[in-house]
Amino acid sequence: MQVRGARLATEAPKYGLAGSDDDADTDTDAEFDHARAFQNRVAEWVHDGDEPVAVVQAPTGAGKTASFHELIHQNGLTLLVYPTNALLNQQKRRFERENISAKALSGKTLEGHGHQRTENLLKFVNKYAADHEVVVTNPDILQAVIQDLYSGNQAMEFFDRFDAIVYDEFHFYDELATSGILLQTRIITDRNPQAQTLLASATPNDSFVEFIESTFGIPICEISATYDRNGDQFRHDVTLHRHSEDRIMDDPEAVAELLYDRIHDVTQGQTRAAVIFNSVKDSNEFHRYLQSNHPELFDRVEKDNGFDTNDPAIDLDNTEFSVLNTTSKGEVGLDYNIQLLIMETPYGPTQASDFLQRFGRAGRQSKADVHVYGLGQIPSWDDQMQFNEFVESVYTVLRSTQMETRLLADLIGIRAAYALHERPEFNQELKQDFATVDRYDRWRGFIEAVTDAREAIGGLGADLQENDPGAKLLAFTQHCFDAFSSLRGRSLSGSIKYPRGDRVALTNYDLLTTLRYYDIDHIEDNDTIVLQQIRDGYPMRVTARMKGYQARPRNFSQSTQDIERELQRWIHDEIDQSNLDETVDISTELIHLFFKRIQLTDAIVPVMLRCGEYQIDVEMSSIPSISVERRDI
Repeated sequence: MQVRGARLATEAPKYGLAGSDDDADTDTDAEFDHARAFQNRVAEWVHDGDEPVAVVQAPTGAGKTASFHELIHQNGLTLLVYPTNALLNQQKRRFERENISAKALSGKTLEGHGHQRTENLLKFVNKYAADHEVVVTNPDILQAVIQDLYSGNQAMEFFDRFDAIVYDEFHFYDELATSGILLQTRIITDRNPQAQTLLASATPNDSFVEFIESTFGIPICEISATYDRNGDQFRHDVTLHRHSEDRIMDDPEAVAELLYDRIHDVTQGQTRAAVIFNSVKDSNEFHRYLQSNHPELFDRVEKDNGFDTNDPAIDLDNTEFSVLNTTSKGEVGLDYNIQLLIMETPYGPTQASDFLQRFGRAGRQSKADVHVYGLGQIPSWDDQMQFNEFVESVYTVLRSTQMETRLLADLIGIRAAYALHERPEFNQELKQDFATVDRYDRWRGFIEAVTDAREAIGGLGADLQENDPGAKLLAFTQHCFDAFSSLRGRSLSGSIKYPRGDRVALTNYDLLTTLRYYDIDHIEDNDTIVLQQIRDGYPMRVTARMKGYQARPRNFSQSTQDIERELQRWIHDEIDQSNLDETVDISTELIHLFFKRIQLTDAIVPVMLRCGEYQIDVEMSSIPSISVERRDI
């Protein structure tokens, strides 16, 4: 079927979009014959809007980033927040090409420890001394400030230093991370009411926007791009091909042939094709398949799927390739002239918006072909559709689940309560920031009750002893609180070497995922795990022992979704059998609710893992460390 190209409504440009003038505080020399209408709406909000927050919805490739310029030029120092470090670095280079001075702030940017590191952080964002207009960062940095990972009571001044804040691609986050973004937005608007906050996405979650306005009571200016057949073209015609197979790896040879046909006459270094998988496992497997069966094609393919993120040998900016092999971890911000896109249909509660984000990577600069796996023959589309009609159809057929307001409210309340619990010396300062956070009091009381009960276990006259079911449950619950110390939850990462195809690559990745699909070959110095090729009979048998339940290992050999379902059944059975109501002042109903609100796979760091012949012991700290040894079996 044919998805026709699309155009957006245009107008005469306003303010800085029209170029330099005496009334506009901008140093741009650009003069445009027209602006897309939504870009003008952004400019109007920047200059005359009363709302502290604006939400911009515009399709992939519509020019959202260009609309940020007016915000930047009209403010002293602007913070731009991107979901991944790869994307923030890409955008930094883009701003520099457009003569906007930008600096990147990440965990590796700052030097020093303790108070010195905090001082360096605040110097970095001192708008009176900075030699840059823009700071690009990830939201994890903001969460670290809230969580007191930057020492000293001055760290929260970070949120006061900006005249404008942009959260780009905010559809990217799940419920746990979204709760962190929402809390950050609340802190920014409370502490710095004059600052302008812009939220931008191609497919924003309506629940997110509604929560800010209805629950937080923060007025929002909503701006949406509008289609116009006589407007400015932003998408070209795309031919969509549907395949009967669910996965690309069901027929890798056909995919290889498609790629070769498209790029065999393309100049090396011109990226014209992308292959987007749902799983890192399949992405890695396809890379090795090409290396073994199509070495000439393999030489023109680069892989960046999350596994490769921390591989020091991977530098896409300085690597010439014609095909990108990636996953959802690498597709965000994918900005090449993609003429052939081979993609798997995403799964999960935001399937429709994820599909459109992925589909939208092709056809931005020229006509394109998109091959889709896992979509089936439903819906029954016409041979030809307008792009906006196609978008509506996707939302009709694929899953588009909105985040629950009650879920978000509880997650935000837990975040706020946990932050204050962990930094009691700064309670007064943070209480002012969190004073009106819904459900804060409920969760602060819960966290304190669990903590007090844990401290009383085994003491003189105590109702609970260490081996009691209630004591084990409390230890596990307290362990899960730490999921809120970071934006995106917790994971157990380790240094691994894995067969990448042409070489053995060194990276850092989640072990609970990795060990399901790889054998451990041997262990090198510093507990680096060297992996073998994926076995035919997977998943591998992986068992995990958890805080409070060291003697009761759980099976971690299934998919993440299956593991989550099994863990949820198990923990709620444990709550029912614990009799906490009879021993400590903790509501059984509330502890059930706590575990219903979190994803256990985001909260757990095992104290020990076993996989095949190897055992991995975990030392708990702010950043867990591992030691690996071969078992006697």
